[in-house]
Order: sequence, then C-alpha cells, then structure tokens
Amino acid sequence: MHPRPVLQVEPTDLCNLTCTMCAPHHEGWAQVHGIPKGTLDLGRWERIAAGLEAEDCRFDHVIFQWLGDPSLHPELHRILGVAARHLGSRVGYLRVDTNGITLTPPRLEAILDAVEGCAAPLLIVFTLDAARPETYHRVKGQDALERVRRHI
Repeated sequence: MHPRPVLQVEPTDLCNLTCTMCAPHHEGWAQVHGIPKGTLDLGRWERIAAGLEAEDCRFDHVIFQWLGDPSLHPELHRILGVAARHLGSRVGYLRVDTNGITLTPPRLEAILDAVEGCAAPLLIVFTLDAARPETYHRVKGQDALERVRRHI
C-alpha cells in the first residue's frame, strides 16, 4: 500500500489572534508571500475540487487551515460542502483546525449540515495552546479562552 498525500486548503490567511509564535499575525503583516491577505473564492474552490474529482485524485485527508483561522471565512460551511460533495468518497476524512473563537453553535450546525451524508467523517481540531486564561491571553493576544471552551 502506498501512502496517500494530504491536501491542505487555506480558506483564509486572516486571523483574529496575534499568537506570539505566528509572525504574520503577531507582527501584523498586511500580506503573506507578497500577496495581500484575503479569503478563498468559493467559485474557485468549486472548480479546483471538481477538477480533483474529475482526475480521480485521492488523499489521506483534506485539512482546512494554514496561516489563518478557517472559521473566519464567512462561507466555511459551503467550502466544506464542496469538499464533501466532490472529495468525500476520495479521502479518509475532512479536517478543520480552528481557534474556535467564532465557531458558535449556529455556525457549527451549518458546518455539520453542509457535510451531512458525506462518506468521510469531519474532524474539527480546536487549538488552545494554554490551559489558564492569563496564559492564553499572553500567548494568543486575546482574552478568549472561556469563549473557546464554551464553543468546544
């Protein structure tokens, strides 16, 4: 058996934190790799995913994250729905890594509805980086630990 690749998709490179370990956000960069920060266009993602499906590309999993927090994309649920529709039978699972600040129960419901019936399970990874509010604030640049705990 050959190992399968992982597809990493960055819905946005925007972030609502200024983590000390993340230079683009801690230092307030306006752009990354010479490109202004922004969000993935849903139509573009639809074309990419349809192309991967047409070519019968298969991945161990698809991970949605990178320099930004995917939950900041206003259409994250639609992005995941596109992945479920085009790639759900070609991957082991879909994964979203998030700080969880904006992942409110209604947004989580929209995400779950978007991937309902998908052959691949959805894994949501919440990144905390601290167990105490004062440490979270010092490391992440925001006092949001209790809100994230509620969302989890």
